[in-house]
Amino acid sequence: MSQLLTFIFAIGAFQGLVLFVLLISDKRVNYASKLLGVFCLMIASTFALPLIFDAGNGPLAWLIAPMVFLPACYGGVTYLYCRTAITGSPLKLLDLLHLIPLVICYLLNYEILFSTEKALEFLAMPNDATLIKAITAAIIFAQIVVYIILTISMIVYYQKKAKQTLSSYNPDIFKWLWSLMAFAVFSWGLSIFFNYISRIPSINVITYATMVLMVYFIGFVQWRNPGIFHIKKLEKQPEIKASQDASEGLLDQEIRSSILQTVQQQVKEQSLYRNSELTLASLAEEVGVSIHHLSETINQQGGKNFNQFINEYRVAEVCDWLKQQSDRKLIDLALDAGFSSKSSFNATFKKLTGKTPSVYRQEIA
Repeated sequence: MSQLLTFIFAIGAFQGLVLFVLLISDKRVNYASKLLGVFCLMIASTFALPLIFDAGNGPLAWLIAPMVFLPACYGGVTYLYCRTAITGSPLKLLDLLHLIPLVICYLLNYEILFSTEKALEFLAMPNDATLIKAITAAIIFAQIVVYIILTISMIVYYQKKAKQTLSSYNPDIFKWLWSLMAFAVFSWGLSIFFNYISRIPSINVITYATMVLMVYFIGFVQWRNPGIFHIKKLEKQPEIKASQDASEGLLDQEIRSSILQTVQQQVKEQSLYRNSELTLASLAEEVGVSIHHLSETINQQGGKNFNQFINEYRVAEVCDWLKQQSDRKLIDLALDAGFSSKSSFNATFKKLTGKTPSVYRQEIA
């Protein structure tokens, strides 16, 4: 093993242990942060494994057998972490099913669990040395691919759900999650390329360096801001089922038009958009229509999702205040108009007006 790889493994193992201690011991962190702490410890174990192997049959060699197969649950743990971070919901007993790939790897290689010598021999083999080693490697990489697809699908689902049912959510949450998935796809893609296509040493170095950056950067960010990935009220919102005919819906155009006029009138006259916690469910109750009818009306008659529908009123109000030469801070105007954060306000304002709030104010002045 090269000195560079040894350095990367040592840094990865040390930082993983530090983050584990920080995320587990800090009382202010949430459930997802603690799960991430456990994941960081698992990653640290994987980075420590080559260092233990290089030491030969030393005092820590017995750790090789239980640690060597931990990557078989990385995909499942990543999926569970993202789900828990977004929704805030704890793990369930059924979530133990995500450990099945790990259990299969242990069962296939039960012999090395009780023999340090066999564990060292197993780790020294290339992936295609024996049929069992090849199957084990295939399970590890296959579960990573499957869970990356599942995690991406889950993020898409929750992003769509947030736009359909919540008037305020921080778009940076999904930027972070997509960055996490980009890291995962890149690093595991390199790992698969190295193991099955071309064993170029530099690819292996880049792979492990990327994994170190990915896990520990996300871990540090989660420690600094425990709620960074959490979308409030998301789990409390009912599902919006698609109608049988997406082009027509359950309501005719005249009824949808009538409902839309009523909704627009009440939202504007009562300034309902100023409530940063306004949701599709609460607006439906305020207006006196069903959630499904309101969703269908906004989407098909209004041609936009709920989040965009409400934020247009908020941006319009901020623009009106700026045209009146208000000298208040932009963030104060945004919060009074119903935005829940500066990042959400800036992103939405630029999307709807094509300009940042500060540029818009300068042009008005």
